[in-house]
Amino acid sequence: MTLYGNIREMDLNNTRKTATSKTSVINNSFYQQMNWAKLKTEQKLASQNMLVQIPLPVIYRKNTSQTVWDLTRYSFLLQEQIPETVHPKLWEQGKLNLHSGLFKVTENIYQVRGFDLANLTVVRGKNGWIVIDCLTSQETASAALQLLKGYFGSFHISTVIFTHSHVDHYGGVLGVLPSERPVNVYAPNEFMKSVIQENVTTGVAMSRRSVFMYGEPLPNDDKGQIDDGIGKTLSKGTVTLIRNIQEISNNTFQPYVEKVIDGVNIQFQLTPETEAPAEMNLYFPDEKSLCIAENCTATLHNIYTLRGAQVRDPVAWAAYLQQAIDLFGDRLTSVFGVHNWPRFGTKNCIDYMEKQRDVYQYINDQTLRLINLGYTLEEVGRMVTLPESLSNEWYNSSFYGTVNHNSKAVYQKYMGWYNGNPVDLNKLLPEESAVKYVEFMGGEEAVLEKAKKSFQDGEYQWVAEVTKHVIFSNPNNEAAKLLCADALEQLGYVAESGPWRNEYLTGAQELRFGKTPIPISTITKEVLDVIPLENILYLLSIRINGIKAGNFDFKINFVIPDRKEKASTEVKRGIFRYLKSELIGSSAVTVTMWKDQLYELVATNNRFGNSIILIQGDKHKWYSFLEAIDKIDPNFNIMTP
Repeated sequence: MTLYGNIREMDLNNTRKTATSKTSVINNSFYQQMNWAKLKTEQKLASQNMLVQIPLPVIYRKNTSQTVWDLTRYSFLLQEQIPETVHPKLWEQGKLNLHSGLFKVTENIYQVRGFDLANLTVVRGKNGWIVIDCLTSQETASAALQLLKGYFGSFHISTVIFTHSHVDHYGGVLGVLPSERPVNVYAPNEFMKSVIQENVTTGVAMSRRSVFMYGEPLPNDDKGQIDDGIGKTLSKGTVTLIRNIQEISNNTFQPYVEKVIDGVNIQFQLTPETEAPAEMNLYFPDEKSLCIAENCTATLHNIYTLRGAQVRDPVAWAAYLQQAIDLFGDRLTSVFGVHNWPRFGTKNCIDYMEKQRDVYQYINDQTLRLINLGYTLEEVGRMVTLPESLSNEWYNSSFYGTVNHNSKAVYQKYMGWYNGNPVDLNKLLPEESAVKYVEFMGGEEAVLEKAKKSFQDGEYQWVAEVTKHVIFSNPNNEAAKLLCADALEQLGYVAESGPWRNEYLTGAQELRFGKTPIPISTITKEVLDVIPLENILYLLSIRINGIKAGNFDFKINFVIPDRKEKASTEVKRGIFRYLKSELIGSSAVTVTMWKDQLYELVATNNRFGNSIILIQGDKHKWYSFLEAIDKIDPNFNIMTP
């Protein structure tokens, strides 16, 4: 069955389309397969023990009308009928993530949910409250704190704990910490190193890729962004960080580190290289409750995240979940995570942890089985499927990660990018091969006519692939971009994964309307204030154009008076290298600037403007150095060459 009577009558325009008959059939099939009993369990858990309901909260940037968080945009999810343009399971997961307010986990553990992508958890201490994770933004964290104060009255914070090194768990820290008194802040071993590597060093590229993964520019409706599986989306407020974090390490033979913090006994189980390079679970023996961090999240998580990151270790992930079961399982009465909702009852908690554990082990082992049978990265992504004993659980659904791209991640982890076929060893660039593909296929018009027929036949992935060749051959071919957008849109409509849907629909939107400019959100002044000078200067190291600086050989001293820091560096053989935290007499030039000028230099394309900096020595070498620094493009092309 075709969707149009005549291929030439296909209306290629920049409007968002409805679901085609093929898409409607696919989503109806998913609907018929849904396990409604499992959904009812999740519906009960998502609203259980709600103390204060805050329907569809809206949070503003301080003293402005600019929203950083707005759940009213998702009110369309409250309608009963599931649209044909949304995978029915993703629609229901999106409704579950509308529950917002204050929730009770145990007599002394509470959570604020629905105020950001992640949860903010508090534990009652002897002299104050222990905060576990601080959301993404200073503004959303502050709003969560106000909710807690409104319910509990007098409320002061004695301790902050970060479960892991992702920005949605530490970025709001200055929204909860009182400025008038010191507070201990704990994090897992190598927390700061991981924060810098993932959120700062690759912050530009990751921010751009996050636009696609989280669907930031998409409208929120039944043809747009629905949910991210582990929460609605990232808030858009101020990302912060703090100094003097005490990193918890385990140098003993004990399986966990035990501390009494504000009168509360906490057993820290370090789980490195699982969901994050630096991560830890927290067990509260007096509450018989386990904070499982982001190692269990009521969805299949990512072994590889689409925004870009190092591949995670599914074997370590499974092993640490087993260790948690061995250590705490027979005493557990509740398990709560830093996304989504808790589980209650010893049997339910262990069953949940075991099946989440087995998902990651299964994907790892089955991918290795196929690798050893000679299958390639693209093949394993389509061949690995979960058995019913795992897929039957709602919390193992692909709302965030997918079996497809997680299997590919396992392939990448063990085998790398090369598939072993020498044809693919040094392939032509997409722009080069696209021209030849289009020529071989008879030219742009011939390709588009065939692609329109394929679209009518419901071959949306093929249409996207073949029109990409036309786009990369001729980026000005509007018909190719519009047809590719229509195909991506239908792929998004049938995606169970929120990030997959966002990727497809954001790609379609960029092809229709161009890019939506974004700032570099994770490299803020508040974050740079906390990072060591050596790491800040490293941001220049990865912007130096090696060919332009290839013959440079001189040293530069930096003096930053308001940070009370100095550093010596050298530029040699195309490399900019930090030397030490003191000045050296053999430098060619010494540059004195305030920290705001330094931050502007490392994180923007600005060159001081009217700001005054002091240059002592060979000014020519300093200006040559500046000329060799590449410009940042936070909105680099993805959908076009």
